Amino acid sequence: MYKIGIATVCVTGGLMLAGCDTTSPMAGYTPSTNNILGFQSALKPSGTSVKTGDFTATPGVEIPTCRMAGKLDVTAGKPLELYVKEAMQAELFQAGVYDANSGVVISGRLDQLKVNTFGTGSWELGLQVTSSKDPVGYHVQAIRTFKSSYSAMSACQNATNAFAPTVQDLLGQVIANPGFGKLVGK
Repeated sequence: MYKIGIATVCVTGGLMLAGCDTTSPMAGYTPSTNNILGFQSALKPSGTSVKTGDFTATPGVEIPTCRMAGKLDVTAGKPLELYVKEAMQAELFQAGVYDANSGVVISGRLDQLKVNTFGTGSWELGLQVTSSKDPVGYHVQAIRTFKSSYSAMSACQNATNAFAPTVQDLLGQVIANPGFGKLVGK
């Protein structure tokens, strides 16, 4: 993608387009009620609190493009790994179990990100979670389908709108995993 004056030109495989679209999410991340209840149920009875540590992304995990229409701005300009970290922080905070001074530190590595906007649209996200209590941790994956479209712009916007719910699903897998107790030192 090159900026020429005030116009943006996309170059894909030697093909130059007069302009390209970038989709943006309709709304920011909203914590999942189910995830909040899951974190409360798992942590509050024992008085355990946690905080988030480093979240990284495996090389090659990056914001995808969609049907040569441009990048999907699924994170409102944030790095993917920061978006997932802040999503987890928001859910932990709303659950009342986040403490910036906690000795239990949950970290993550985003290692899978795939989007399909043809046929039945889908997102696939993978995350390896570890903690100060469990340095090995475990891997979770979320696959979410969404309605695609014949129109590239509609399909890409639908994909963008489906990203935050996919992150909710991913974090739901973190809390639902049988290894979560070990992750938080229980």
